[in-house]
Amino acid sequence: MWREAQLHRVVEDEVEVNGLPLSFDGSVILYVSDLHKRQLKQEDLMPLLGQVDWVLIGGDVAEKGMLWSIVRRNMQLLTAIAPTFAVYGNHDKLAGTTQLARIFQETGVRLLQDQVVSLQKSDSSIKLAGADYRSHELSNHLTEKDRNECLIVLIHDPLQAKHVHDYADLILSGHTHGGQLVFPFLGPLFLNKAYRNVSNGWYTLKKMNGDPNGKMLVSRGYGTNHLPLRLCCSAEMHKITLKSVNNK
Repeated sequence: MWREAQLHRVVEDEVEVNGLPLSFDGSVILYVSDLHKRQLKQEDLMPLLGQVDWVLIGGDVAEKGMLWSIVRRNMQLLTAIAPTFAVYGNHDKLAGTTQLARIFQETGVRLLQDQVVSLQKSDSSIKLAGADYRSHELSNHLTEKDRNECLIVLIHDPLQAKHVHDYADLILSGHTHGGQLVFPFLGPLFLNKAYRNVSNGWYTLKKMNGDPNGKMLVSRGYGTNHLPLRLCCSAEMHKITLKSVNNK
């Protein structure tokens, strides 16, 4: 169980994204969530250099009582790969956002708190939005125009998806750790029932207005919460290749 929690595993996926401009076809996202106290290793990340366009962080890069030097080093390693964007998770809030915001700024991580930014390639762009933890404010910053543009949304808690899924073509989230301890035949006993249907993996986002459905990834995360153990639920980060629906 300890070994499973310390494994370095990069899950590779190709994902068709509605509205993705052809110039973005083949673009790669490294998605990392829920690092907590775990220390990234340079030798694990070096193979990703030159292969990633953006690094997105789904929150909980810190934990109350941990050394800030670990957070700083982790952020330095990630920003060395590609431009990096992050949102806060619940443990980040408990650890102290004043210090964490300073580390983000000093290491070049762009913090998104209910904000929308543009990602540019050639003469095309897509939107990237980040929701603050347990906030409902992001939807107030999205407009009807955003429904017609490719929008990727970064959230920590997958239950926040209900507030933005009508706009989003791709949502990246974490928080659940996949249950972390998943017992054969019994499942993730310590995972809150509210998350049993979105514990980990890929999900379809059905839009109310008749637009093409979006997709959501719920990551098992790279670190651990409470106990430094995992069972039948290995740690993971994600290398996601974006594909245009029209590029057949």
